[in-house]
Amino acid sequence: MSGSRRLVLLLGVPILALGIIAVVLMNQDGTTPTPGSSGGTGTATTRLDPSRLEAISALTDLENSLALTPIRIEVSESSFSLLPAAIGFDLDEQATLDAALADRSLDAILEELERRGDDAGGGLPWSISGTIDEAALDGLLDLYESALVGPDEGGIDIRGAAPVARYPRAGFVIDRAAARNQIVEALLNQPRADTVRVPTVEVQPVLPMAAVDAALEEASVLLAGPIILTRTDPDATLNLSVAQLARALTTEVVTDPGPGLRVDLDRAVIDEYLEPLRGGFEAPPTNAYILIDDQETITYVPGFSGALLDVELVIRAIEQATRRDSRLSTLPLQTGVEPEITATDLAAMGPLSMISEFTTQHNCCQPRVQNIHLFADVMDNVNLLPGETLSLNETVGERTLERGFLPAPTIIRGEIEDQVGGGVSQFASTFYNAVFWAGLEVIDHKPHSYYFSRYPMGIEATVSWPVPDLVFRNDTDAPLVIKTSYTRTSITVRFYGNNSGREVTATVSPPYDPVPYPTEYVPNPEVMPWDPPVEVQQGADGWSVKVTRDIAFTDGTTSHEEWTVRYRPWALRFEVHPCQLPEDAEDYTGEPCPAHPDFPDGYPTTLPIDPDAEVPEGEGETGGEGETGEQAPETTDP
Repeated sequence: MSGSRRLVLLLGVPILALGIIAVVLMNQDGTTPTPGSSGGTGTATTRLDPSRLEAISALTDLENSLALTPIRIEVSESSFSLLPAAIGFDLDEQATLDAALADRSLDAILEELERRGDDAGGGLPWSISGTIDEAALDGLLDLYESALVGPDEGGIDIRGAAPVARYPRAGFVIDRAAARNQIVEALLNQPRADTVRVPTVEVQPVLPMAAVDAALEEASVLLAGPIILTRTDPDATLNLSVAQLARALTTEVVTDPGPGLRVDLDRAVIDEYLEPLRGGFEAPPTNAYILIDDQETITYVPGFSGALLDVELVIRAIEQATRRDSRLSTLPLQTGVEPEITATDLAAMGPLSMISEFTTQHNCCQPRVQNIHLFADVMDNVNLLPGETLSLNETVGERTLERGFLPAPTIIRGEIEDQVGGGVSQFASTFYNAVFWAGLEVIDHKPHSYYFSRYPMGIEATVSWPVPDLVFRNDTDAPLVIKTSYTRTSITVRFYGNNSGREVTATVSPPYDPVPYPTEYVPNPEVMPWDPPVEVQQGADGWSVKVTRDIAFTDGTTSHEEWTVRYRPWALRFEVHPCQLPEDAEDYTGEPCPAHPDFPDGYPTTLPIDPDAEVPEGEGETGGEGETGEQAPETTDP
């Protein structure tokens, strides 16, 4: 058992001695047989020696006591308290008992253990065996070493914007090997020592003072004044103040070819200074890509070389400017940067063909349809190289009015509400089925919380911003091209690639574990108590289905996936006057009902509604073209 794991047992629950003791072979006369012997009569019986069990149990109690009794660690003028349990102290009960049995009986051992009891400082007249977690001890030694004035190799500090030399100095560190040995010995010694003073050693710096002087001179030149890098075609200027240069200055101790202190500029800081200039004239190289038109013609579009602000080149220009009285230099622009992927590279990955296609239908001309079409436009001809992962949300981005997305029904925490970009789960379910039937790796997807008959039961997905998302990986050896198309009443997603002829089979179980729909009442003061309740939502039961997907690969291997999809019930919902709300309704106020002008002494009422009354079966859809797509973790379904 590892030290860290054993500590969990020590500190969390009582240790049962019977769970860790060995079975001892005993002769019929009660003595322990020697190796190779068969006992006094040629046969032996196997049983537990109660005295040995008792000794092991007592040693386990001793381990707990020792592990939770701290010792004092002194380092120079400081002291610390070390809890042995924190470094995985682990007593080897068997080895400790065997050592004691070498020159004393079990009865004598039990008497000594009983005498000692829980007195951690009492000690035993024989040695004990155990281990510690060396990594945990090293972590504590790091802490203890902070009490020492350690060695410093020196460097360049910045005060204000001026460089100042920090010369090397000797210092002290803990002698790790000796300290480990002393602490382990102290933990195992009987009686245990109360205090351990760990040894320290003086360490001399490697760097000579002359190296710091040389670095100071170099840093002083770098920070002697502002630096300006400029260029034309296109026009751009990088102004670096002394304070900016000082912030970017770094030093590093080097030993090759000899000890020295290298002055340099932090790449990340310089890159930060370049960021405002990049958009003005930087043109990153464009990778080649694959374009598929509506006639399924495949075209390999060449990439383009680009122009970049290279941080390394900029740092060289800064160093050049420091050697000039003007402190001016040219802002370098690296041109002719080739793309990472060329058309030749793509073509060499093999021929492409359609590997999956899926279409779903929808009603025409609703706001959600425009949202679906915008999704399709963004995703059309998206390329995914082998091994790359695609997130539908990251690729499409946030749905906003500025981008043309419209408010449309979305289910949020079980309620249908209009939200900008609503209804796009129609695209998500279509897209998911293309991924599913192509046999590609699905990393993240979430089915709808409520059933919609326009999607395949169990094999569907919902998305919203920023969650839930739909994520998959191109786990083939060929590029993947996503092709989308749509009509006024349908959306189609096709995948083009080469999945090496993967065969996909799937099953969806019949619905099971039905959940009856509830009846809910919504207050509406415009519905009079004498009017019949207004049905605003049909009820539909919930249920579960089990989905499986099996993929057969051409190399003879297969994969099997299965999961459960649970659909919530749609509540049968009525609008009633607030005075007719049931007492257990969330909006119940107990207000009296108004008087009917024609029945001052009372009028017939249609409530309460019989919750067991039959109602027309719903299709699981409401609010026009409602979509699920919870908006935050607290609204996602379990």
